[in-house]
Amino acid sequence: MAVGGTMRIDLNAKVRTTDGHEAGKIHRVLVDPETERITGFVVSTRRLLGRDVIVGEDMFAGVSPDGETITLNLTKKELDTQPSFEEDDFVTPPAGWSGPNLGYAIPPDTFLWPADSALADTGERSRPSIKKGDAVKDRDGDFVGAIEDIRFDEKTGDVVSVTVRAGAGLERLLGGGKLAEISREDILRIAEDEVRLGIDREEINAREHETGTR
Repeated sequence: MAVGGTMRIDLNAKVRTTDGHEAGKIHRVLVDPETERITGFVVSTRRLLGRDVIVGEDMFAGVSPDGETITLNLTKKELDTQPSFEEDDFVTPPAGWSGPNLGYAIPPDTFLWPADSALADTGERSRPSIKKGDAVKDRDGDFVGAIEDIRFDEKTGDVVSVTVRAGAGLERLLGGGKLAEISREDILRIAEDEVRLGIDREEINAREHETGTR
């Protein structure tokens, strides 16, 4: 249940601490609207701590086989030191905003933006830039190549697909290596100078074809 090298985290999944306490459930997902990166998750811990807390994606240690329970790498005491979730500090994204492409479905109204975000004031959505040469990583976070070409929808300007040139740095500079065509559906997220895919290296290899040097 991997997402961008980490585990899949579903809405309403149960959360446990490392010392065995039922911490609560995943309640909301916090996103930076400018980069579309997830910055935290809101865990409703009302029975355990009496408040909702914000935890980072790196604080999740494992998931049960059925995907319904997630274990934190925090004890109850450590969880109590995490920042409280304050509703007034966040806003709901504007209508039409679909959220980051995680490779699995989360309802758009689950996401929240920081209230002090510039985009929260304007209601505009910023698209991170993508350009030739940007690093490409697979869903496990391993480097697999660089962007060689990008195709956009002529009407919307959205990315339709990208071509990734694999191989070592010198090989890519000389125009060699292999090319792999990746559709937008297989792009997990686009950040500054980096594209993260939702597929692993084997799936990428299956789409590669040889190219000659220029």
